[in-house]
Amino acid sequence: MFFEILVRIDGEEKWVNGKKVFKYLLEDYSKVSYGGKVVDPYNTRIQKFYSNIPQELLDTWKKAYPNVDIDAQVKKCEAWLLCNTNKAKKDFKRFTNNWLSKSMELGGNIPVHVDYKIEKEIKKRNKYIKQAEQNSAPQDWIKNLVKETKEKMGKND
Repeated sequence: MFFEILVRIDGEEKWVNGKKVFKYLLEDYSKVSYGGKVVDPYNTRIQKFYSNIPQELLDTWKKAYPNVDIDAQVKKCEAWLLCNTNKAKKDFKRFTNNWLSKSMELGGNIPVHVDYKIEKEIKKRNKYIKQAEQNSAPQDWIKNLVKETKEKMGKND
């Protein structure tokens, strides 16, 4: 494919080879030096990252997000990225970490020892109720107090 671009050099307009102009601009003005390397397609980069996640990183995520099934969520991340190429991400590690964080905030899918926490709260409440019953006033005293209060209120009318 051949295309031309109209350029102005020192005030003079010329038609030049578009490919050469693009190559010149890319090499001179881009921040990235490709050095003969070709960037992998997006899908290939996703698959390379998710098939070669270091075990150390997986262990870190498992400690940071205890109630999340890391393996299942990582597969969901990969599937989402492959299906949503119009929302391409650059940093897959950061994207995955954010995904796991949200998954944990939404409750994850591995139950944490909630039964133990609930039992602890129930014991605490029962102890409080027992203490309140022991320290409460005797029924006779309460009845007399109510009776006296009613009598005083009746005198004020």
